[in-house]
Amino acid sequence: MQPVIYHNPDCGTSRNVLAVIQAAGYEPEIIEYLKVGWNADELHNLLAYAGLTPRQALRETKSPAKELGLLDPAVTDDVIFEQMLVHPVLVNRPIVITDKGSKLCRPSEAVLDLLDTWPKGPFLKEDGTEMIDSAGMRVGLPGMPNIDAESFQAIDETKLLAPEPMTHAPRILLLYGSVRSRSFSRLVSEEAARILNRFGAETRTFNPSGLPLPDDADVSHPKVQELRELVQWAEGMVWCSPERHGAMTGVMKSQIDWIPLALGSVRPTQGKTLAVMQVSGGSQSFNAVNQLRVLGRWMRCITIPNQSSVAKAFTEFDEHDRMKPSSYYDRIVDVMEELVKFTLLTRERADYLVDRYSERKESAEELSKRVNLRSI
Repeated sequence: MQPVIYHNPDCGTSRNVLAVIQAAGYEPEIIEYLKVGWNADELHNLLAYAGLTPRQALRETKSPAKELGLLDPAVTDDVIFEQMLVHPVLVNRPIVITDKGSKLCRPSEAVLDLLDTWPKGPFLKEDGTEMIDSAGMRVGLPGMPNIDAESFQAIDETKLLAPEPMTHAPRILLLYGSVRSRSFSRLVSEEAARILNRFGAETRTFNPSGLPLPDDADVSHPKVQELRELVQWAEGMVWCSPERHGAMTGVMKSQIDWIPLALGSVRPTQGKTLAVMQVSGGSQSFNAVNQLRVLGRWMRCITIPNQSSVAKAFTEFDEHDRMKPSSYYDRIVDVMEELVKFTLLTRERADYLVDRYSERKESAEELSKRVNLRSI
């Protein structure tokens, strides 16, 4: 097929990609999308074929993304997509389609994966470094033959040390593991929410009553949808479970089992902070919090070091269901303080912290198969 390039002539990378395609002997169809704009079907199919979500395709610099509030992780892909239709410059560039697949070609040597023939070397990138050497070979990393040079990226300290600060209150979701009328894991969670609010966080609590067992209902069940929407809203979480028979409760585990590790190409819990707590009817134990830590790691959360375990929880609350002053209460304050600090430290950086070499290396074709996206 004739290659297609969605091109921005003002962009050095886009110009270089076009030059590579033409120097390789192809006559591509050039679509200057800033002039012609997007229609919804075209853009949807293009992103799907390239294996990109709207957020992954979002151009963050030299675009109105910041002014429109699109850099906020809570903004949905649907909102970003609609704004891309209004402001075509929000789509990153260049995106190339050939019979080998489609991808966002940044850096410009990414286009070589889509071409059967390459230009004669040496051929330079837009920054003046070699993309193809004089022997016609793609330039990689010296002494590291297993490394894909395109996917291996130097650590960008600006993204770690000086990201654009978010100004909204940290968003924390609390889950508890009992549906009894006087559930002590719920009461501890309520105390934690009050403390979080005093630290300036916005909190929401999920009531697990009515949540079906995993796989006993469709994902369209209202309680399942409520839980998943809350997880996507949150920037951090608190999980609090009773210890029952030496383990977390089934109520707690069922909630976590309904949270998917991935929704298509979106990972709802990845890079979000997590604090774990437990309550016990007897002496102090750490079985439940240890299990919750394992689950937090499995869900790719940033689980904070501190934790809370309240022993003989039935003795720690007054007749108004408020927690009495104690070292247990003080530890909960410690944990919530630490959670807010870690959330503020990581939320602007979360996407970059979990940006992985192996996933960048994955081809658009493999990605499309993995997330079951339809092609154009």
